[in-house]
Amino acid sequence: MKQSLIKSALALAALCGVAGTASASVITFDGLESSPNAQLMPFLLHGDEFYQSGFWIDPFSNAGGAQVGDLVGAIVDGSNLGGTCLSVLCPSNNQTNFFTGVNDGVLALGRMNGANFQVKGFDASFVGNGDPLPAVAGLLELQGHKADGSGFAIERYQLGGTDAQGALNFGHYNPSAAFAGTQFDYVVAFTYACNAAGSCSRFSTDRGQFALDNLDLMEIPEPASLALTALALGMAGFARRRRSA
Repeated sequence: MKQSLIKSALALAALCGVAGTASASVITFDGLESSPNAQLMPFLLHGDEFYQSGFWIDPFSNAGGAQVGDLVGAIVDGSNLGGTCLSVLCPSNNQTNFFTGVNDGVLALGRMNGANFQVKGFDASFVGNGDPLPAVAGLLELQGHKADGSGFAIERYQLGGTDAQGALNFGHYNPSAAFAGTQFDYVVAFTYACNAAGSCSRFSTDRGQFALDNLDLMEIPEPASLALTALALGMAGFARRRRSA
């Protein structure tokens, strides 16, 4: 009986340990699933919703009076930029699918099961509209809503302008330790457009365009999983004490 209780408790602990372990997901924008009302890609409209790796992904417009159906972005095939980047300059050093926000569009994402997650890294680039770009073409801002309800954590990242060949390129960005260690229930991303004088503005020029790919996200186990793990380990400890008594 005692041995059976120990084996059962350890088996439950092992099972819950798997459920309660943080796991990584990478949002690549390849093979997205869409909600029934989302329009066919590659173009993304205000009101669309997509899914990948257990996350919901919502592109939307922050403009006053935005209407469902307003263009806010696209899923670009990096191996065929001419098929989607018709009037904008997209980054050219990525041969896979990636998200592009246009018209001052915003991208929001979160876990479909409502659980928390952390942001560990991502690839990003500015997207041009044909005008000359300064060395710092834009600032990508991430706003993560803290899971403890204490507000937002905010970080900004400099997005470079064109290189010597006139091309834009993805760069890889790692958040600060403080941001990467914070648990969020959702995160939004958007861009400031900057001029040669270093003045940057958002949501006012339709030039805040950006590209994102390979979002490295760490899923935090749900509290129920953690509670079951603790319960299982407690059962195992109790069984050991009974056996030694």
